[in-house]
Amino acid sequence: MVIPQPWLVPNLTLDAVRALQRSDTTSDMDQGNLRLTGAEVLVARNWVQDEFWPRIQDAIQRGYATEKTYTFLRVRSDRRRRRRAKGQPGH
Repeated sequence: MVIPQPWLVPNLTLDAVRALQRSDTTSDMDQGNLRLTGAEVLVARNWVQDEFWPRIQDAIQRGYATEKTYTFLRVRSDRRRRRRAKGQPGH
């Protein structure tokens, strides 16, 4: 998941981002953009400017399940779907 820098609130720190993540999640800032990778990542609403929160799911790659509340977005890898697709003929 990559959240563009213009969407982020000023002064967001990697420490704040990493504090919410599982131990197997990686997070970094690449040219100001926030990049999160892992089996499950969390995005707090207070990291994203209000006008971009409704579009936050646009920052997610295909193949991931999402659960969005007023304060958080949880993104999970949909491993089951990928396994089925690989096992089907023609994939």
